Amino acid sequence: MKKILYIGIACVVALTSCNQKLLDIPQKGVIAYEDFYQTDEDAQSALTAVYAQFISLLNDQGGVNNPAWNVVTNACGDELYWGGGKAAGSSEGAQDMNEFRVTYDSTIKHIKTAYKGLYSLIYKCNLVMDNFYGESGELCDSNVKKQCVAEARFFRAWAHFILACYWGTPPLVEHVLSGDARPTNCDHQVLMDWIISEFKTALPDLTPRNGKNDKPGAWRVTTGSCLAFLGKAQVFNKDWAGAKESLKKVMDSGNYALAPTEDIWKIFHKDGDGGEEKILEANYVYDESFGKYGAGKFSYQYNEAMFFRNIKKYPSVLLNFGSDGWGNNCAPTQKFMDAILKHEPNSARRKAWFVSYEEFLTEYPYSLKEGKVDVPGPDGKTSPVSYKADADMTKEEKLMDFRRGLNCEKYDETYANYGYYFMKLKPWQSDVIPNRPKVTEENHIIMRYAEVLLLYAEACAMSGETGGPGLDALNAVATRAGAPTYASLTMENVKQEKWFEMAWEGCRFLDLVRWGDAATVLAWKSHDETPYLHDDFYVHGSKGKKTTGQPHKAHIYYHDDGWGAAGGGYKAGKHELYPFPFDVVQLNPWNEEKGEGLKQNPGWE
Repeated sequence: MKKILYIGIACVVALTSCNQKLLDIPQKGVIAYEDFYQTDEDAQSALTAVYAQFISLLNDQGGVNNPAWNVVTNACGDELYWGGGKAAGSSEGAQDMNEFRVTYDSTIKHIKTAYKGLYSLIYKCNLVMDNFYGESGELCDSNVKKQCVAEARFFRAWAHFILACYWGTPPLVEHVLSGDARPTNCDHQVLMDWIISEFKTALPDLTPRNGKNDKPGAWRVTTGSCLAFLGKAQVFNKDWAGAKESLKKVMDSGNYALAPTEDIWKIFHKDGDGGEEKILEANYVYDESFGKYGAGKFSYQYNEAMFFRNIKKYPSVLLNFGSDGWGNNCAPTQKFMDAILKHEPNSARRKAWFVSYEEFLTEYPYSLKEGKVDVPGPDGKTSPVSYKADADMTKEEKLMDFRRGLNCEKYDETYANYGYYFMKLKPWQSDVIPNRPKVTEENHIIMRYAEVLLLYAEACAMSGETGGPGLDALNAVATRAGAPTYASLTMENVKQEKWFEMAWEGCRFLDLVRWGDAATVLAWKSHDETPYLHDDFYVHGSKGKKTTGQPHKAHIYYHDDGWGAAGGGYKAGKHELYPFPFDVVQLNPWNEEKGEGLKQNPGWE
């Protein structure tokens, strides 16, 4: 009987003890496996499944309240406090990873979801590779098939690269595996060499982006995106000469540029989708056929907005989902804010990425009309106060406005907040899909041109260069940011600029590990006290029943929540790598005698 490829519907075949020949009958709604992987259209359809899994990987929550990709790529860095509750286990693992708590272990659902999602992507890629490429490319009998195979090869290499970065020695899977396969760990260097080779192999059959205004060229794999990730892998592999060559080709292609300073805020919003700075991004397009949320970014953006749930009134530009839901805060750390404020207190980048509590209340327009509001005074008694419309108010008047600020009817403090809000990836009203107020469709950036320039600057600095093209690349990023430029090319300057520019884009933790800085830089997480934001406008503990008569102003106090308690905190020799998911190891345990199965990473056994 032919193997069956199921398309679009679920079919159930009841197997009984009847004559086998009775089962060999035509089935409606399915296409025979051998008949599917044939034409150019079949190749394009199979590749579409690859892109669909790629997008699913970025959005998948795995049954918890944060998209796993967001947590796995960012939670362990030093840029943001991961908010939630104060108790261990809050945010279902994200906070445990962020604080390196003792409850951070191999059962974290975010780790499992991302790990399995990456191998699901590899599986979809291998379906294309095995059926349209074969052992030596003999099945690629058209340019369309060659390009589809090249794009699948890129995604397969990219997925393995992510796995190698976070898990060190994950299995290398080059073909569709049988059900009884027991893949084992792959040596990290062997895997990195294979990844680099695969990116190079894919290049000849890819097409370049057609100029800076080619939007589809930002969300489909191109020569430029393949070269960019090849260069990134070479940097991670400490092949400085190879990295410079690959990244310089991207820079010289003329197909990419930094967005203008005045448009820096647009980069992460729908207005910037497919823009000149995009190397590769996941394309979100609303389609009602995908169900209630139409394949929009509901999960990711809804959760992001919830980190503002303790705000009484949102600025008009910010997408307001209301005050319901989970989460409390995902705010920049004191360490990060002290550093960026010292370097560039009023740069366009700082104000686009992060705003103070006072800026949040006064520098954005609010949909507030004139009228009277009953305000509770210091004695608890209320009296009506007249207010102007927001557009007619001065900054000083806004700071005395009871209608904005913390929603003290529910919250009289904000956990893990140093008085600044992370605005870089928050959804805006301009991102929302019409008639679907909780779904947005701005794209998810995987790499942008600023990272290419910073990787090139690093490769030059590590090659011993102190000026020249590497310094030019570094200063191009700083200049666009509206920040001070650098007099010389040093790794310290590169590290600082990348920290500020790429915050919360999945770079920082991996950078700290590969630079050998993680143990030192993240040591503060084992003993530092947690900041709590209070608003001086309110009497602490009043639950909104009293105001002080003072202007809105962030008041920070600190409390030891036991981040390092009971042996918590970052541990060198363990936390550089993530644990392989518990159930994956349980299903495929390491067998020393046979040399097969999956060996757990050091410190996680």
